[in-house]
Amino acid sequence: MNVTENAFILVVEDNPDLNFALCEILSSYHYQVRAAYNGSEALSLLREIKPDVILCDIMMPTMDGYTLLQHTRADVNLRMLPFIFLTARSSTADQRHAKEIGIEDYLTKPIDSNDLVIAIENALQRRKIMREEVERKLDDLRNRIIGMLQHEFRTPLTFVLGYAELLANTDAASINLAELKMSAAAILDGGRRLQRLIEGFLLLAELQNRTLARGELDQLDAVTLWRDIAQELEGEATAAGLHIVLAPVEIPAVILGDAHMIEEALRRLLDNAVRYRRPESRLIQVSVTTLATYVGLRIADDGTGIPAAELAEFARPFAQPNRAQRTTTGAGLSLALIKHVADLHGGQLQIESVYGQGSTFTLWLPAAVTD
Repeated sequence: MNVTENAFILVVEDNPDLNFALCEILSSYHYQVRAAYNGSEALSLLREIKPDVILCDIMMPTMDGYTLLQHTRADVNLRMLPFIFLTARSSTADQRHAKEIGIEDYLTKPIDSNDLVIAIENALQRRKIMREEVERKLDDLRNRIIGMLQHEFRTPLTFVLGYAELLANTDAASINLAELKMSAAAILDGGRRLQRLIEGFLLLAELQNRTLARGELDQLDAVTLWRDIAQELEGEATAAGLHIVLAPVEIPAVILGDAHMIEEALRRLLDNAVRYRRPESRLIQVSVTTLATYVGLRIADDGTGIPAAELAEFARPFAQPNRAQRTTTGAGLSLALIKHVADLHGGQLQIESVYGQGSTFTLWLPAAVTD
């Protein structure tokens, strides 16, 4: 077996004898080991140390394994740590629940030492692959930024320069007021597009260099976030013949996050729904949903939709398939920004769509831990 030496494992187990035995086994395989006897003690240790894997019992006094997991997923510095659960509960339902909430592996007691080490090695290997994938995506992102600059800036810049040149070359005696207003409107529209693109790129550049410390984050009510953005863009939607509906939410949903970033992500999701409508589009529905330790900020429209073959492309930064057939700019940039906001918070952007019927975007963000 290819054992990763010197990896740091935090063992969280309330039974002193089993805790000691686990630490001894892992030490014999050359892992660095630290022990905690409940979730609360482990959480205190995690403020000082950052292990490579957390090996955690579920049923413990003071704070159980599920609560410890929720705390780590709500902390920007800890949420990517691999979790392996140890438990005497071996039902299929228990295992399924553990996997649904983001557990790396699930081991039942009594634990075979070989199975334990294999699970840890697999978790470490997956973490290594994830890091390599992040680096690969960064390289891909740089290339896409260059392509984005070529395509997205050219169209509005052509409007500005073309109509400005037309005005410059037109004799003052021959131009009429209607032509002047048309040229000014085209220049203004192109300028606004350029302004939006530039602001978007500046924001993305800022996000590239940002990290989120726990002290910077606030507890944010998900429904209030959607309501504020819907009210802000209501006039734009109404002018486009669209009605925004906020679905009722029965269960409180609170996010731990940066309000400015999340609001900008929601603003761009709603703006895209307005811009990529069909002539018969009438409704945009925004809602809040929860799944395990995550809150989903969802928007569903009856717009143009995305062909199935292009959905995979939209999962990539700055992707805007069929660019030549689109008359609006910035969707690729907006999605890149939204995805980056999700990544910074340890979340994800989920896209579902049926071409010619509409799309559903869900911004999944970690739920705040409530006492």
